[in-house]
Amino acid sequence: MNDTNFWNIKDLVTDLIGYTAETVPTPREVIWASDLGKPWIDRWHSMKGTPYSNPADSKGLFAFFLGKQIEKGLTDMLKTCEIAYNSQDKVEIKAEGCLPVVGRPDIYLEVKDWDKIIDGVDKAISELESGEQKAKDKKTALKGLLQNWKTKYPQGLPKTVFEVKSINSYAFKYHKGTDGLSNAYPHHRLQLYTYLKGLGLNEGHLVYIAKDTGWVEEVVIRTSSTLDKEWMDDVRGFSQLWFANKTPELEPTMVGGKANWQVNYSRYKDLLYKNEVTNEET
Repeated sequence: MNDTNFWNIKDLVTDLIGYTAETVPTPREVIWASDLGKPWIDRWHSMKGTPYSNPADSKGLFAFFLGKQIEKGLTDMLKTCEIAYNSQDKVEIKAEGCLPVVGRPDIYLEVKDWDKIIDGVDKAISELESGEQKAKDKKTALKGLLQNWKTKYPQGLPKTVFEVKSINSYAFKYHKGTDGLSNAYPHHRLQLYTYLKGLGLNEGHLVYIAKDTGWVEEVVIRTSSTLDKEWMDDVRGFSQLWFANKTPELEPTMVGGKANWQVNYSRYKDLLYKNEVTNEET
């Protein structure tokens, strides 16, 4: 077989995803919830619309694509029984003297009345299944499952926001072996806290899924004075620099004797750190 004629769908999809990569961010006057806890210098340039010196490559975007499919699959399964919903409503918080912080939660889940949910199964399944017997069997099974949940959680399920994050199994095992995933990614806590703060909720869940193994870890995040202070320090501190048109300081390239991963993954690494990295390596 002529190697030049060999091809596979993975290469086609990877190339296609890479073709759509954003190289110049759109200038904005708002802080995204997903920005919080991340380097201010990167946020500054992104909000200014500075072209990326290190845009996401096809491999990174493909991993992101897989993560979004996991999130969609999880949501679709829960939506089958009418207890989970995509949150299309934008959450926006405008603290005094600060830039707005905006974002959209991945999923919210709520059950006020189990009987209402159970009664809605007939309509939900009829829209999903065309085969009469298949639909009947699925309705029976799903109603049985919902009855079990009603027995287990008779008061229903309080409205809860979920943020789904996909990571690889190496990161999953590394953080599980130290302080646990609850302490692994502070910026995820701040992102979720934005939704709790904006929606007036006291609890939300971070759902970590290892995209190459299917491992799942669910971390409960509750409002606290400590988390509120972290959130306000980030938003107020960055806003003050923004309004004064003062560029934030660079991140240190080394932390605790190790390379700073936030610098290594920066989309502005070559623009901001090329001279520093070169000096440290020589």
